[in-house]
Amino acid sequence: MFPFGKGRPKKPRATIEGTPRLASPPHRGIARESVTTIIDGKEQTLEIVRQPRIHGTEAYWRCPGPCGELRWHLYLGPDGMVACRKCLGLIYSSNRTRNKAALRARRLRRKLGGLPNPFTPLPPRPKHWRCDFYGRVIAQIIATEAVLAARLRAMVGRRRKRHDRHRDRTA
Repeated sequence: MFPFGKGRPKKPRATIEGTPRLASPPHRGIARESVTTIIDGKEQTLEIVRQPRIHGTEAYWRCPGPCGELRWHLYLGPDGMVACRKCLGLIYSSNRTRNKAALRARRLRRKLGGLPNPFTPLPPRPKHWRCDFYGRVIAQIIATEAVLAARLRAMVGRRRKRHDRHRDRTA
């Protein structure tokens, strides 16, 4: 029934890298305060909690979701709900794929400010980057995408051979 693996295919889950994140809370102010935001026409109140540290204070968001824990980051859910990654059920993209080359290429492309999709045109050099540093990152992207292309070529070759053997048996 499910040809490419054992059991039912997993439903795709949203990743942390693809979900909008709220800015970190301001670190100065009173110990507890609230910030009111309007997201998708709904008014939401977010609580900021500051805890003393060695050289001052550190600010956290209190998750408005079911957990109510102190979090460094809050994310914007698909229905306009603001919550932490556990309440929204977000996962890291590295947990979804075992292809490290694809993750590396995506990270390097985002570093340049371009599209994270592999094999798309490379973005121009950012103004504040040195030419040698930009050239090094471009060389890393090209090498990583060459590894990806080789893996795809090998995968397609294996499938084609398997498909040809099956066609020979049925003919």
